[in-house]
Amino acid sequence: MRTKTLLLAVAALAAGVISSEAQNVYSQNVVGYINVPMPAGQQVLVANPLDDGTNTVTSLGASLANKSQIQTWNGAGFTLSSKGGGVWTTNLSIPVGTAFFVKSFTTITNTFVGNVVVLSGGSGTNSLPAGTLQMVGEQIPYGGDLNDTTNVNLGSTLANKSQIQVWNGSGFTLASKGGGNWTTNLTITPAEGFFVKSFTATNWVQTADY
Repeated sequence: MRTKTLLLAVAALAAGVISSEAQNVYSQNVVGYINVPMPAGQQVLVANPLDDGTNTVTSLGASLANKSQIQTWNGAGFTLSSKGGGVWTTNLSIPVGTAFFVKSFTTITNTFVGNVVVLSGGSGTNSLPAGTLQMVGEQIPYGGDLNDTTNVNLGSTLANKSQIQVWNGSGFTLASKGGGNWTTNLTITPAEGFFVKSFTATNWVQTADY
């Protein structure tokens, strides 16, 4: 059976493990974690990679210190939630595959813990409308570049004249598609958020073949 590499550290497995090595996991049903470094005072663009059962700012931002901030994209701008006294001002919903900016008040490694939402053999879909910026992440926390057609499966899905922007720590790095090729072959990592502007309405589908 052909397998894909799921870039996820294992916490536990709900079904028997087929094979595993270091941070690579091959399994039918996976419960695990992904660590994301968050330097103090810097914006980090991440995406919720796992279903923790709640998927809100309160649960995903539990390890963040007071004075930290989270911003989600509402289609035209950002919705802000700040932490003070251990409580977030707005308990925003952040489903799996939703991207958001985090500005941690202290330097931490934030650990996302939960279930991979797509079972083996299934698929996860992000619906991308035409001509509008969408801040998204993967439904299945694979890693790969824009030329990858099996794991991330994004670059080949988007039509010519589409754009992708990834956060580089101080601004965005842009890749545009023309003639079937991307100006920059950006790499997408598990739990990374990014902007997509699809030229046509399309469904970005990832298949769980692990």
